[in-house]
Amino acid sequence: MNLPCKELKRIARDNLNGNYKIPMGAFLAATLIPLAVELPFSMLQKDAQPLPVTIMFYVAEFLITLLSMVLSVGILQLHLSLARKKEMTLGMVFYGFKNHPDRYIIAGLLLIIATLISCIPVITGAVLFYVLDKSPAAIAVLVILGIVSTILAVFVQMWYALALYLLLDHPQMKARESLKISRQIMKGNKGRLFYIYLSFIGLQILCLLSLGIGSLWVYPYQSQTLVIFYLDVVGEIPSNIS
Repeated sequence: MNLPCKELKRIARDNLNGNYKIPMGAFLAATLIPLAVELPFSMLQKDAQPLPVTIMFYVAEFLITLLSMVLSVGILQLHLSLARKKEMTLGMVFYGFKNHPDRYIIAGLLLIIATLISCIPVITGAVLFYVLDKSPAAIAVLVILGIVSTILAVFVQMWYALALYLLLDHPQMKARESLKISRQIMKGNKGRLFYIYLSFIGLQILCLLSLGIGSLWVYPYQSQTLVIFYLDVVGEIPSNIS
């Protein structure tokens, strides 16, 4: 249907009306669990530590990143259930751990790799910056390549934004296939998605001013809006959402 951003957000607000508690609790759990796991490792890094401890810290950070990745899948599943008028529970935040977490982890890692590849121009610019002894020409090149990398990174995020949703809806789909299909169905939809993200900047600034407390309302609102966007792209809204 290609609904405009305003309409997608209206549907999201209607869905969340009277149903905020569980999405808020899930967001809080998905935020606090990785922080609680990370705390003891962060304390180890307060002072200079032996190499084995430093290595252990970075391995732990990587594993915690995977933990956050799988928890985010549970958040998506919860919001899909809310959008489809199905039962949702706080326990859904752990959905990804019970349903082939390897698929979501592989998709997430592939997306991270694609994003890192998009950063090659700015990395090249940084190398030139130091090799050319921080000359004005090197600074100009670094700025230009930084802009190029930013644009590429945005495109990567837009292309593959629907991969996890596709994996949730299609249990037999492989991670690489979800990325491929996401890129296909995002043709003609990248601008809409980018506009959705831009439309939440004001609310995100308010979240910062509220010391993060506002995120309890804003994050579920944004997550539900993105789910509605996904359902609109795959053509599900006409038959399942009023």
